[in-house]
Amino acid sequence: MTSPISLCLAEVLTSRLCHDLIAPIGAINTGLELFSETPSGHLTESKEILNLILHSSQTASARVSFFRAAFGKSGDTLTLGDARDLLENYLIRSKLTTHWQAPFQSDLTLKGWGRLLLNATLWMSECAPRGGDLHISFSSENPFLLSLLLKAEPILLHQGTLEILKGEASLQDLTPRTAPCYLLHLLAEEKKGRLTVHQKVPSELVVEIKEANTSRQSF
Repeated sequence: MTSPISLCLAEVLTSRLCHDLIAPIGAINTGLELFSETPSGHLTESKEILNLILHSSQTASARVSFFRAAFGKSGDTLTLGDARDLLENYLIRSKLTTHWQAPFQSDLTLKGWGRLLLNATLWMSECAPRGGDLHISFSSENPFLLSLLLKAEPILLHQGTLEILKGEASLQDLTPRTAPCYLLHLLAEEKKGRLTVHQKVPSELVVEIKEANTSRQSF
């Protein structure tokens, strides 16, 4: 039997997927309708409509690829290069700029930490509606540490997100907006990691996820 947690999470994640995909898919449909109604010979209008369709299809494709990895099992096999590509394609039209720790190891296998990275970035991007800078760093020493620093003005912490990240909220509090936060909490627990959120100044937000001490290497 499906547990109440699994069912509730599946429901809100499905709502989240539909919410984020309906806009670009709807724009593609609108563009196709306009294109079919545009008289032949109207080259300028046709180019504008085709650009709308192309822009919307690229957005939809980037979101599908991102959510497939962030919410699905395929995210467990990501490399750091894969994660960067997914994130930068997803954020390509946002005002958030990502900065990656150097030297960048594109072939580094994340072994489950990729989903943590994607969901943490998804949440933090929504905390910066006017854009900003997101610095992403790793320590692959034992224990493994993932650290994300957001610098933005303003930083908005939507109601309930901090409680959900800490595992202090009930299932009834879950919404499509906060579902990635709950998934992030569950993934951190699965990795036996400690997730902490700091905001020492109003314009900076830090998320750290630290693996429990083990005798093995993280990678």
